[in-house]
Amino acid sequence: MKAGLLILFLLGLSSLSLAQSSTVAGLHTTVRGSVSDAAGKALPFASIALLNARDSTLAKGGVTSEAGTYELTGIRPGRYVVMASSIGYKPAKSAVFEVAATPVDVLVLPLSESAKTLNEVAVVTKKPFVEQEADRTVINVAGSIIGSGSTALEVLEKAPGVTVDRQNDALQLRGKDGVIVQIDGKQTYLSMQDVVNLLKNMPSDNIEKIDLITNPGARYDAAGNSGIINIRLKKNNNVGTNGSASLTGGSGRFDRERTSLQLNHRESKVNLFGSYGLNRGGNYWNFTTDRDQPAQGDGTGAAVDLTKRSFVEQNTYLVYRDLGQNAKAGLDYMPTKNTTIGLVWTAFWNNNDQRGPAIAQFRRGSDQPVYLQTETAKTQITHTSNQLVNLNFQHTLTAKDGKSNNGQLAADLDMGHYQREFTTTLLTATTIGANANPNSLTALDNRMPTTVDIRSVKADYSRTLPGKWKLDLGVKSTSVKTDNNLTIFTGMGDNLSMDPSRSNQFQYTEQVNAGYVSLSGKWAGQTDVQVGLRAEHTHSEGNSITLKSIVERNYLNWFPSLFISRPIAKNQTLAVSYSYRIDRPSYQNLNPSRSFVDPYAFQEGNPYLRPQYTHSLEVKHGFNSKVFTSLGASFTSDLVFIVAYPLDGNKVYYIVQNIGKSQAYNLTVSFPVTVTKGWTMQTTLLGFYNQFDYNYQESLLSLSQFSGRLNSSSAIVLGKGWTAELSGRISAPSVYAIWSSPWLGSVDAGLQKAVNAKLKVKLSGQDLVHTNRTIATMNTPTNIQHIRMTQDTRLVLLNLSYTFGNQKLKAARQRRTAAEEEMQRAN
Repeated sequence: MKAGLLILFLLGLSSLSLAQSSTVAGLHTTVRGSVSDAAGKALPFASIALLNARDSTLAKGGVTSEAGTYELTGIRPGRYVVMASSIGYKPAKSAVFEVAATPVDVLVLPLSESAKTLNEVAVVTKKPFVEQEADRTVINVAGSIIGSGSTALEVLEKAPGVTVDRQNDALQLRGKDGVIVQIDGKQTYLSMQDVVNLLKNMPSDNIEKIDLITNPGARYDAAGNSGIINIRLKKNNNVGTNGSASLTGGSGRFDRERTSLQLNHRESKVNLFGSYGLNRGGNYWNFTTDRDQPAQGDGTGAAVDLTKRSFVEQNTYLVYRDLGQNAKAGLDYMPTKNTTIGLVWTAFWNNNDQRGPAIAQFRRGSDQPVYLQTETAKTQITHTSNQLVNLNFQHTLTAKDGKSNNGQLAADLDMGHYQREFTTTLLTATTIGANANPNSLTALDNRMPTTVDIRSVKADYSRTLPGKWKLDLGVKSTSVKTDNNLTIFTGMGDNLSMDPSRSNQFQYTEQVNAGYVSLSGKWAGQTDVQVGLRAEHTHSEGNSITLKSIVERNYLNWFPSLFISRPIAKNQTLAVSYSYRIDRPSYQNLNPSRSFVDPYAFQEGNPYLRPQYTHSLEVKHGFNSKVFTSLGASFTSDLVFIVAYPLDGNKVYYIVQNIGKSQAYNLTVSFPVTVTKGWTMQTTLLGFYNQFDYNYQESLLSLSQFSGRLNSSSAIVLGKGWTAELSGRISAPSVYAIWSSPWLGSVDAGLQKAVNAKLKVKLSGQDLVHTNRTIATMNTPTNIQHIRMTQDTRLVLLNLSYTFGNQKLKAARQRRTAAEEEMQRAN
């Protein structure tokens, strides 16, 4: 209700502003005219500049209509010149003319095509794959050879500072968990595991660029202790009807097929757009682990005998097929030049089928005979659907002069629905002793349908203030409802019955109401300052219907932020930023039910999880807008982490807990290198120090380590339409809480031929030496575990991309929606 009242109030302000601006238009006279090409055909949406004839200063600006005409109102008497320009054409000026009290008609201005518009493309420069801006790192996916034909997840693996944990399906930014993933400025509304699965099936040819924002301000949701990854999809806002299409085929051990299509139609007041992407192919998951754990119990208690151990070796080899689809459709309606109303529908569908054997052997000592062996045939089938509808409104407020921008009002309404059908079937043959015959097959059937429904509304208002200051404020309200109904069937062979002791239905509701205020401007002439404060009130209720247990939480948090930037010397700037952030638990991590990996390993939710909180501080230096250095520090309390515990001597279970606190320090240097003419290289060096203080099995532990990462990407212009790319990354040994990893890295390369202005052919090789894998060790006082995982990451891909229609680009409208956090945490 309060959010609705605020929206009505702000709409009233915008109406008043429109009324004020409308009184200005008729005070003076009008200048009219038209623009055409050399053949006399009208040029729509050409830029018009009315210049004072005396000193060529700008008096008024505008854009031609779809018919190529323009009309500039409110012109004072004087001598003027009209200049017209359009992408792909040379600018043209009119003769000097006099404006008095009556309207003036300027002759048609013909524009001739620029010499740069050629049938045969001559590539002069190429945007680098990685660009470092003052407040973010930008990954330019569109046009990248290495990025073409791959998936969004494979592109992120090449991004500096981003780590993809394929074992746990998680992302880290600068060595820290808690990443918030957005698509076109809005949350995906999924858990991290499902976000990774979504990115595995999103063709990179649908992506324009990716922003890595390490320290967001008060305007953003306070979620995410390590920052935001914003994936910006392609949206063609060119005049008329146009689009692009791509087709990719290739193989590693298994085949890959990917395709994407973008369509757009733009007129003077309406813009229609849509896209579709498909990813199909096979893969494998080769997972090996060995565990050294207590032979009984969980390794704790006064009577535990840690000299008696159980050694477990497990190997799982799954072959799976993926079919991922994503679609987007929408329209923007512009009733006035200052107002836009939009409607967008976004959807993702993923089907995943995994099948293969899992073998485990159990010994009493590393050199002892096998006393137990299991052979499990595993089948896992997952179907997911994620759909979001967004209605948005944006209005630019004008000052009393009717020309200058005086602020903006934006409002969004989101309705999202996520659904997942998940089934795992385990058929296990158990052998007691090394030479015995297997027992009868035991079966475990795990079914868990999940639904998540989100309703979210937000409004943002900005206003310019005297002295070049700006005020931003906004409100947001989000309601989430989830339902997880886990049913487990057990038995021998085909004779299965429901196991009520393991089954559980869990429902979760959450209401988050938020508001923020931010003030920005210049202080003492040269210093840019932005100070913000965000408040978020959360009320949640987790209800385990089967266990008859309800966990209710109610808390209010304040999240301040501060950004200061100023030039300190010629071509040098220094910026300091601070923010306080929160990570709420994902919905499935709050679910107390068990999900079985195999008969001897399962994952369990924790309804008593608390949010984790992080203080982040960053100092950034920029030189010549090319070399960027940053020093960051973060301090996290109530650290949320997935922990492995031994059970009953030969089992292991994984549970997410608040295990302690952490502190992290990082130093990042990003700089370009010109190797030779036409060969530029962007290099990013990241060094970090992590320290974790946590409680594991009644023991207080502390673990710390220095580590680093090097990312380098080269863009090479070969001439005659040929370009090449080379990209590589290497990570030094590192630790994260109870896990440590050795040296890891990967190398990619690509070659592109621009056949003409519309058709490009790209050949790329990914993970050329097949070193992109997961290797980790957990070493605690009672439990040691080693894991190693490889997938089908060494690929050769051939990509064809084609653009069609009018490619005279108009500026795209950027917007963020009310969907900011919640489905990020769904499962």
